[in-house]
Amino acid sequence: MYLETYYLAYFSVCAMLIVALARILRRAGSVFLNDAFTGNKRLVSAVAQLLDVGFYMVSLGFVGASFRTYEQLTNKTLVAQVIGEKVGWFLLIMGFTHLFNLLILALFRRRPVAALQQTPA
Repeated sequence: MYLETYYLAYFSVCAMLIVALARILRRAGSVFLNDAFTGNKRLVSAVAQLLDVGFYMVSLGFVGASFRTYEQLTNKTLVAQVIGEKVGWFLLIMGFTHLFNLLILALFRRRPVAALQQTPA
């Protein structure tokens, strides 16, 4: 009985997090992408789609890989603890991935400024 509760709750929490995070990252990231790629709308759209696909692949892959549990779930407290631990790891992985993406985009953002500064006047 508790294993089914775990599967349903873990899948539901992760699905809600994935949808919510995808919306937030897409909306907030569009401004950053426009600035990083100096308003090139085709490039911004392509990079945004690639980032979306990468986000879904990493998040769904992690949830799929961590779906199974080896814990003996004998009560609701253990179910909550296992879900909390797995969701915590999921959020950490998503956070580190997001920070890595921001670092890469910051490097792209600096590139045109550095190229302009090196041009002889």
